Amino acid sequence: MPGIDLDAARARRLATAADKARTAKAEYTVGEEPVIFGGAEVAVLPAELPLEVWQPLVGIPYLPLLLRKLVEAAQSKGEQQAEAAGLIVDVLGSEPSLPSDLIAAFGEMGRRLLGADGYSRLMAERPSHSDVVELARYAWSKYMGGGAGLGELIGPSETPSNAGTTSKPTSSASTSSMPAVSGDGPVTLDSSVPAAS
Repeated sequence: MPGIDLDAARARRLATAADKARTAKAEYTVGEEPVIFGGAEVAVLPAELPLEVWQPLVGIPYLPLLLRKLVEAAQSKGEQQAEAAGLIVDVLGSEPSLPSDLIAAFGEMGRRLLGADGYSRLMAERPSHSDVVELARYAWSKYMGGGAGLGELIGPSETPSNAGTTSKPTSSASTSSMPAVSGDGPVTLDSSVPAAS
């Protein structure tokens, strides 16, 4: 009975990603990578982002609204950016536990990404806010392709779904209410990323 070989599929994905990274002269490499801090290797970034890393964000109240406002603020300019930033403050203020819930979730995400030992060794070096932001930026580039849009997070299926036929769009206009995330460059949110220490 035919099945799916997830190991082979992962190997193909990593080979394709390595080719793209070389072509783009990316600052990250594909595969496992050491995290050097305090003059030593404190942890290892896995080759691919484990799905379990996202789980701590599930169930945090107002998180989808906060993320949408962060995207809007990053894409806006002038008064619109100030308005979006004000709405972010309102969201944070309307749910008093949200900041501490986010800090706890980010800490757990770090443990799941780096492993309990790697996370402990990193925290033992007393990283600053800037150190954590730098690590998050690097991980985002490594796993999300340097500012990938929301539609690219899942990626295309490797299995053809229509046996070679092409589908035609039924409408030329999008009906999505979410704003598109531009792939023009990485979103920089230094001042809004809490430290995980």
